[in-house]
Amino acid sequence: GSVYNEFTRSLSDTLENGAPKYRFVERDTANEPMDSLLADMQKLVSTKQIDGYMIIPKDLVESRKVKYAARSLSNWDEQREFRNTLSRIVTNYRLVQKGFSPDTIRKEFNLGRVDLENRQVTDEGEVEKSGASSFVLTYILTYLMFLMVMIYGQSLMRSVIQEKSERITETIVSSIKPFQLLIGKLVGISMVGLTQMLVIGLMMLIAALYSESIFVSFGVSSQDVLGVARQIQFSGSVFAFLLIFFLLGFIFYSGLYAAIGAMVNSEDEGQQLQFPVIILLIVSFFMMFTVAQNPETPMAFWTSLIPLFTPVLMFARIAVTDPILPDGSLISIPIMLLSTIILIYLVSKIYRVGILMYGKRPSLKEVIKWIKYS
Repeated sequence: GSVYNEFTRSLSDTLENGAPKYRFVERDTANEPMDSLLADMQKLVSTKQIDGYMIIPKDLVESRKVKYAARSLSNWDEQREFRNTLSRIVTNYRLVQKGFSPDTIRKEFNLGRVDLENRQVTDEGEVEKSGASSFVLTYILTYLMFLMVMIYGQSLMRSVIQEKSERITETIVSSIKPFQLLIGKLVGISMVGLTQMLVIGLMMLIAALYSESIFVSFGVSSQDVLGVARQIQFSGSVFAFLLIFFLLGFIFYSGLYAAIGAMVNSEDEGQQLQFPVIILLIVSFFMMFTVAQNPETPMAFWTSLIPLFTPVLMFARIAVTDPILPDGSLISIPIMLLSTIILIYLVSKIYRVGILMYGKRPSLKEVIKWIKYS
């Protein structure tokens, strides 16, 4: 009965707005069967009445194991704080019970270390999952998506500028409509990017399956690193969502790059005008760190539904909560599709005028006039 009070006292920090960082509720389980208790706790987590639960056993000092289960395990800083606090409590308890020499004290510190067994609560039950490995995998995949969208988007912009500056466009549009040319470029380059993403994704899928042996072959012997590698889970559903959101994000942002290419006359002008697009991509990437650690918050939900941020943020939420689909994940796809269709419609109006215009770069007012042309 002494661990809970010390644990909550040690974690009594508050947020910037003055609210408690954690809200704990003690539940006496002395006379409650463990099976019914676990079923009740899992139901409370699944229905979002609580964020998670922790079982502190009577033999904690000897077993040094505490079970922690939650809907999301991506906030590994939080889990490390729990583990360190419990370890300090157990260590202090052991030290109080005896008088020690320095060597014995160091030994007892090691014996007081508590392992936090992380398990994710799903509709089918609990699965073992490492918050650190989940976050690392999400970071790698999100960075890969961000990089590919930017590289291939700029490639499309340069293609438009080159055809325009070399007067190739006039010959092409004499045979096909500008809208058909735009769609052809988007489809062609997106298929190149999707193929490359597919190959890289398959390689990462294989690497995830054999990550532990790969680290060992490179001479890595740290059990913490190997433990994270052992629990990396790159599932087929995450792979599928990676391809879906890459394709949607690429077409959306490539539409903006195509509009920029049609508006300028040289690559130097294009580099200047693409800065706002790059800023949007960078902002969404850095927002990913907060969203991935706290994927169930209202902020994460609403920002991941904004089309400019959806490809990166919604995918990050899906990757860290897998095998659970976070709120809004399915509705984000039609929202992104509709937004992309509207954007391409507007971009096509800019594109059909801009590819045949030369000289001074148009102002925003002139671009709006292009969009209004029937």
